[in-house]
Amino acid sequence: MFSFGVSTNWDFEKDFIRYKKINFLAFDSSVNDVFWENQKSNALNRLKKLLISKVFEYIYLKYSFDNFFNKKNFIPKFIGKKMNNSITLHEAIFLSKVKNNLFFKIDIKGSEYEIIDDLIKFQKSIIGLAIEFHFCDQNINKILNFIDRYGLEIVHVHANNYEDNNNNNKEFPKTLEISFAKNPLILGDFKALPHKLDRPNRKKNLEIKLDFYE
Repeated sequence: MFSFGVSTNWDFEKDFIRYKKINFLAFDSSVNDVFWENQKSNALNRLKKLLISKVFEYIYLKYSFDNFFNKKNFIPKFIGKKMNNSITLHEAIFLSKVKNNLFFKIDIKGSEYEIIDDLIKFQKSIIGLAIEFHFCDQNINKILNFIDRYGLEIVHVHANNYEDNNNNNKEFPKTLEISFAKNPLILGDFKALPHKLDRPNRKKNLEIKLDFYE
């Protein structure tokens, strides 16, 4: 499994490894010493305001990261072609020394559009993809073109409500999470989403309802 983008949440990676004991590589150049110093500073500032729970959140976050990641499975690099300290998808695969049965989880804040051609290039080696598309209203044609050219089946779609609150009247959400699978065993016949197993990206915001028309 390749995880592109970690930040402060690696629940997906932990659940994946819990159910499927496989090797994985995670990439995120933003999680560095400066990142942890900022997290600590924010926690201390909240301590001054007697927000004790926020301090424990930082302690748990750092402990969880150190307990789950190590120098062998965490690479402090961005994935893409334009940012400093970044490597390409092809270079990431080369680091793993694995050529087949690849799974990608991708949340890289817009850089996904720099690597979608590479995902198509390596699609025969990929068995699953969970990707977050950002700025969908500006890039919908790129997304549709990718779906048309990609050989894996769409098995789920979820609208990210982190920035959009009550976005149900808009044509496109700002961010879509789309999951693909190779030869899926079950394809649901959904008329509307989110599914009961989905959860909002931001609890205080309403989920974004997706309707499908033939």
